[in-house]
Amino acid sequence: MGGKDINTKSFQERGWLKLDNAAKLFPAIMSDDLTSVFRITATLKEPVRYSAIKETVAITSKRFPYFNVSLGSGIFWHFLEFNDQQPRIQAEEEIPCTAFAVTRKSEPLYRIILKGKKISVEFIHILTDGGGAIEYLKSFLYTYLTLIGKNINSPGEILLPGIPVSDEEYEDGYNKFFQKLPPPAKLVKAWHLPYKLNQRPMLRVLRAEVNVNEILEASRKNKVSITEYFVSIYFFSLQKVFVSGKEKSKREKRKVLRIEVPVNMRKLFPSRTMRNFSLFVLPEIDVRLGTYTFEEILNSVHHQLQLSADIKQISRFLSSNVSSEKLLIIRIMPLFIKKMVIASVYRGLASKRWTGILTNLGLVTLPGEMEEMVDSFDLIPPPPNPNVKVSAALVSYKNKLRICFCNITESHELEQHILKYLSDAGIHVKILNND
Repeated sequence: MGGKDINTKSFQERGWLKLDNAAKLFPAIMSDDLTSVFRITATLKEPVRYSAIKETVAITSKRFPYFNVSLGSGIFWHFLEFNDQQPRIQAEEEIPCTAFAVTRKSEPLYRIILKGKKISVEFIHILTDGGGAIEYLKSFLYTYLTLIGKNINSPGEILLPGIPVSDEEYEDGYNKFFQKLPPPAKLVKAWHLPYKLNQRPMLRVLRAEVNVNEILEASRKNKVSITEYFVSIYFFSLQKVFVSGKEKSKREKRKVLRIEVPVNMRKLFPSRTMRNFSLFVLPEIDVRLGTYTFEEILNSVHHQLQLSADIKQISRFLSSNVSSEKLLIIRIMPLFIKKMVIASVYRGLASKRWTGILTNLGLVTLPGEMEEMVDSFDLIPPPPNPNVKVSAALVSYKNKLRICFCNITESHELEQHILKYLSDAGIHVKILNND
């Protein structure tokens, strides 16, 4: 094969990869509850043929060698250690996104999960983000469907088994596009939901479906994107919870509601990396100024997201994140101290900067022949931390938009407010079970 394949072999022969900038956070904060694991699911039109899955896993595993890694520990940094093992294939369990045994060297940090017509892949965020995971799943589906005899003559841009792996697929996009810039403004701590946490296992998942055309029509009527529209509903619902508990929280000084909204940096920079390459914007509403109408929230969110997701503005976050790891004091700090510092900063500052999280994977597209064989896609985000408590994820495919809430509390009030708003806006909401 060509030169790029030789380079890939040298990566496997070298036996390790550096963690990308985003991945360096997760080993320090992971636990049995805060697993840093997310799931993407494709539901097919026909039941999965288990006989073809093992061969599909073997073929796809070879196509994505940079995922066949375990977590290694050096003196100063963690690293990804190539182990040439295939991911585990397992049946779907009641609780999704459970923790990986990261110290186990016998299997990589992702798994394949099967149930009925569903093929899911769960990744620990150390390896990749939603953008990388969906490309992996598309390639997996292509290989599986061809193995069971389906004809796919025009696979489009899917990463096919026969295409050599390029260096760009496993590059660190953060370092590649790093430039020293002024840091973003410091943020005050945000208000958090008052709900009591669940007993273990903490995570509860609620899934819903709406028609893409209906939510698109509502968004266009308000001259905003689907993301902006949903973030605004999220804020409006958070404000309802905040106002209803006002008497109990007179001493509460942190009265800023803020939502973390990840941005796929591959849409802003010319990169095809399959590893993490996303940053986030943090729209907010300051409820110290009073109660907002939905229209006021919508207007504010629209402008905040437009400004924050501008390549120049978001590059400041990229610069800030990468600059810290380049500091000499950080580089020479032993790993065990580094982990304690990162965990302390995350618990004391980072996790307290936002009230909620909304991930929108966007519209998933497949080649026409494959599209007829796949019914839907779902995204389950990583379990939220004990401050945020509830997070949400969106993914669209053909005429379906799937919504998933991850909740570690005893209350579903927030989800009820959000879904009720959608329903009151004339958007039909279908609550999905776990079948």
